[in-house]
Amino acid sequence: MRVAIVTSQRVVNSVYRALPLLELRRSGEQVHLDAEGAAMTAGRLRDFDVVHVFRYHERETRRAVRALREAGVAIVWDNDDDLSSPNELRSQQTHAQLVEMLQLAHVVTTTSPVLAQQYREWGAAEAHVVENYLPDYYAAERPPRGGGIVVGWTAAGEHAYDLEQLGIRATLERLLAAHPEVRVVSAGLQLGLPPDRYTYTEVVQYQELARYVGAFDVGIAPIADIPFNRAKSNVKVKEYAAMGVPWLASPIGPYAGLGEKQGGRLVPDDRWDAELERLVSDERTRRRLTKRGAKWASGQRLRRNLGAWEAPLRRAVALAGAREPIAR
Repeated sequence: MRVAIVTSQRVVNSVYRALPLLELRRSGEQVHLDAEGAAMTAGRLRDFDVVHVFRYHERETRRAVRALREAGVAIVWDNDDDLSSPNELRSQQTHAQLVEMLQLAHVVTTTSPVLAQQYREWGAAEAHVVENYLPDYYAAERPPRGGGIVVGWTAAGEHAYDLEQLGIRATLERLLAAHPEVRVVSAGLQLGLPPDRYTYTEVVQYQELARYVGAFDVGIAPIADIPFNRAKSNVKVKEYAAMGVPWLASPIGPYAGLGEKQGGRLVPDDRWDAELERLVSDERTRRRLTKRGAKWASGQRLRRNLGAWEAPLRRAVALAGAREPIAR
């Protein structure tokens, strides 16, 4: 099978949603990376069996996808975030673009059942859930444990709402006041804590993320109960667990149904103080969760789940061969 991947490597999520398809080369597939979509928009992908498009949905992309489809090329469109909100003109325009792209694709892939159902309602012929998995290079030696305890949060700017809505800053301030041995670190989101016991890192490249996370003793993943968050991926706690970091997460959306078997605990909105206190104070529980999380995360490696990516590609090829070209 000849596969072309169209993605922007400037989008961090391409690490999870597009670049994993390069691993299909291990099974003998011919895979080409079309960075920034240059080959697709120039019409140079017609010799491929299937083209996987990550997130692009602009007019030029839709025109190129239509031409590829009419040439008999299968189209898979992938997105992992809720890009559409109904209350703004720009969002309404985005919604219209998304609907057209969903209808052009033979198969749509996404990270969550919430988005998959939404895409079906908007006209996707088929929407498949493919989780985010961890590549082999997400690995590092954990640094030696010191005398203190590090509570860490990897969180992009989109989590600013969660920080305020759930009162996480105040929770962490109280934790620091009660436990002189605790320090807090965060990447991507400034938490506004006292700098003597808090370290903020603006950007951590994915190649360095495992090493960064490996310094945590506890990882947190708080999210407010809003549509955008209910459609997110659970990869953050996979990244914590894979590095032996016990985690605490909100019991909604991507984290619902996870728990101690996966190396962490779910925390209702009003229990963050209590659950952080409980885990920080109990080294034995942290060790137990570390072992459970590492066992779970070993099955969340990309190399063990390539079939989840390959199946929708082959399904799209089958559909492309069975259908008439899309009507103009």
